[in-house]
Amino acid sequence: QRQPPSAIVAQCRPPPASAMDPNTLVGAVVALGGVMGYVKKQSVPSLVAGGLTGAGLITAGATKNSKLGAFVSAFLVIFMGPRFVKSGKFMPSGMVAALSALTLIYNGLQLKN
Repeated sequence: QRQPPSAIVAQCRPPPASAMDPNTLVGAVVALGGVMGYVKKQSVPSLVAGGLTGAGLITAGATKNSKLGAFVSAFLVIFMGPRFVKSGKFMPSGMVAALSALTLIYNGLQLKN
């Protein structure tokens, strides 16, 4: 039996934003932050660190690999948390530490289940 066109279109839509894995979202933010750090201050370390950790979180989200997500999130919390405390500036270290803490909690809960 043939499907109506509206049913075919409904099957082609991406999942709603609420269905996106938090690792993917935070990974994209971290990677974009690395690019912004490079563009604004020609910081190669920001580009490399943001790109690699962002890619790690995106990979964790795409593959539903909570161990990888927890590892990368913990790394970012450990690395960016003290930078935030030392500088007192929320951007970028405070935001990355906070988002990473959230994904660390999320991944920990996923591993527990």
